[in-house]
Amino acid sequence: MQPLTTVPDDAVVVGYDFSTGGVKALAFDLDGQTLAEVRLTTDLWTEGGVSELNLNQLEGQAHAATRVLAARLQQLGRLWDWSVAGISATHHSSGRIDHDHLQVRRAICWNDPSLAAYQSEGLARLGGQVRARELTGGPWAVRYSLSHWVKDEATLTREAWKKTWRILPHGSLAAGYLTGNFDQTSISSAASTGILDLRSGKYALGMLDALKSPENRDMVRAQLPPILDMNTPVGSLDKGICLSCGIEPANAPLIFPVSDDQQAGLAGGGAVEAGQLAILLGNSAVVNASASAPPAGDDLDCMRLNWGPYLWMRCYTNGAQFLDRILGHNPDWEALDKAARATPSGCAGTSVLPFMHPEPSLGVSVPRVEWTPVEPSDPGTRFRASLEAIAYLIAAGVEAHERNGQKITRISVSGGIAKSDLMLEILATLLNRPLERLRSFEGPALGAAAAALAGLESYRRRQAGNNEPYTVADAVARMVRFREPALPQPAWRDSLLAGYQAFRQKAGIGN
Repeated sequence: MQPLTTVPDDAVVVGYDFSTGGVKALAFDLDGQTLAEVRLTTDLWTEGGVSELNLNQLEGQAHAATRVLAARLQQLGRLWDWSVAGISATHHSSGRIDHDHLQVRRAICWNDPSLAAYQSEGLARLGGQVRARELTGGPWAVRYSLSHWVKDEATLTREAWKKTWRILPHGSLAAGYLTGNFDQTSISSAASTGILDLRSGKYALGMLDALKSPENRDMVRAQLPPILDMNTPVGSLDKGICLSCGIEPANAPLIFPVSDDQQAGLAGGGAVEAGQLAILLGNSAVVNASASAPPAGDDLDCMRLNWGPYLWMRCYTNGAQFLDRILGHNPDWEALDKAARATPSGCAGTSVLPFMHPEPSLGVSVPRVEWTPVEPSDPGTRFRASLEAIAYLIAAGVEAHERNGQKITRISVSGGIAKSDLMLEILATLLNRPLERLRSFEGPALGAAAAALAGLESYRRRQAGNNEPYTVADAVARMVRFREPALPQPAWRDSLLAGYQAFRQKAGIGN
């Protein structure tokens, strides 16, 4: 790990985490300890079977989170130490704005269930996944922004198409609301459009042949934002925001290019080198990996990291939302854990399919929350069976990474569900390997902060005539800390393997 040479030891680094479930802003010291935080809710538009985010709400969230976080840092006497901020935001979610930075269309979210039909239509027009791979080096996944634009051809007015100045991903919009600079995106966010050539880091405009109208293709070309290098700041925190927060504009913190939440989760999970996996157990359940090449097949999402390597991803919609449905909000976690530990591994044959929402990557096209043989009333059985179901989902994702050529060297785990030691022991046993546990459960926010620290140090070095970069790996080594690993429980393994095979068969998951 390189030492910092331009960033002082008392610097405060902020990580924003904009998700479809809520917004967090956390201030960290350079050892990754949380100094202050603020959490806000998000309301999505779901009428008509969609999942969309109002951009006016996003603007308010960005400003409110900053105002409250600044007040809390001021109370601690640390506001003046705030040097830099990074942003994590949902992959693939994107919206349209006009020249006044006002919403033309809400952001279509990554989990919008209406997109599959439009992607199929666009793939047929493009020439299939073979053509997508030729142009970008990876597959076109349903949730990519290109699917949004195919949908826009069917649903957006001609006036709205022409009124659009920029089509921007979730994080680039947030960065714009914080800095006033909307004319930017990052490699990580551009990869989520589905039209980035993952090999060159440039837009593969031939992918726009998926659109029916040549005029629409031309408009999208003009509406795409420039791609910023990760070590070039988007800008300083907006002067008006600074004045409202008690920050001297001349000392405003810099905002660096966005990490989509999967990149941020990798960095926050300490998984920035090829072969390292980061599992995020949050509202969604995600298996991410850094890799030196694209996956061999088309059953994983493939993106590009701001610092160079590829990112492989299997993202499940069904995570903490499923647990909330089964257990209710604010359950007594300690009592549930005790009851579940008293329940035998495999729950004596009781199991559940956790599909509150469709899961296209597994071929699950409709919601399926199904208990076998019957839904139990015992809290311990309900909890343990639910944790085992999530572990089975994750195991299928890990297997997909291995099947596509990933040579796994380490797996780390973060997210709210990772607070459960029992969950991690079940998963470690099923995967038959130790799982590295993070001290912080805020993987994406911490990862965004670490990427911003790397950007700031490299940017300041470059200004001083020193072109040696301070890498994300250096920043992660400085800020990301691990606890003792979660270890496999050999006595549970046979029952979990049997449960996993039964789960695959019932859910219809192929090899």
